[in-house]
Amino acid sequence: MSKEKENGKIDASSMPDTEAFKDEFTREFLTSNEEVEEGYYTFQSKTKGYTMLFPVNATISSTSYDSQEDFFETYNFGEGVKESNLSRYVTITYEDKPTTKNIEFNLDMLSEHAGYETSFEKIKNDENLIYYGKGSQTINDTETKKKADFYGYFGYIQSQKNEKGIQFFYEVTCMDADQSCEIDVKKEEENALLIMKSIDFTK
Repeated sequence: MSKEKENGKIDASSMPDTEAFKDEFTREFLTSNEEVEEGYYTFQSKTKGYTMLFPVNATISSTSYDSQEDFFETYNFGEGVKESNLSRYVTITYEDKPTTKNIEFNLDMLSEHAGYETSFEKIKNDENLIYYGKGSQTINDTETKKKADFYGYFGYIQSQKNEKGIQFFYEVTCMDADQSCEIDVKKEEENALLIMKSIDFTK
């Protein structure tokens, strides 16, 4: 049975055995213990500026979190899957100010952060526009002689109703570089787009 938050907290007895709920800081952002889609809870920004889907076994880094009143928020969240040796890492930056309408500037910033050379596809989704890109790269460590393959899926999500916007970056690689892993690039892209398309800016 779903347990909604009361006084900002969820009763400990009703908490599911997922990484998101076991992590005290991450739990602060979840609106209930019920999966709204298989494998996902509803996340609500502390700025109250938006909601989105959040993976049930991901956790938010408290040290990466930063916000300024209700117009800026940035943080990282990640998920490690030991069985398949996969690591997923997401960075989100939210802003509510006039600069979100400067799409060329924001895409340049996103490309610089992502580190991939790519063109962006424009996707209309409800009341948002998503400028979407993807890429891959192999990083060679000259000291250890190891290499790591990274796949990135990223986008700038721009509200068409107000001045809210989100820079979104999703990356997947092998969790342990000493062991191989099978990355289903189609599935990972679907996961990234699912979260991007779930972003719902408040009016």
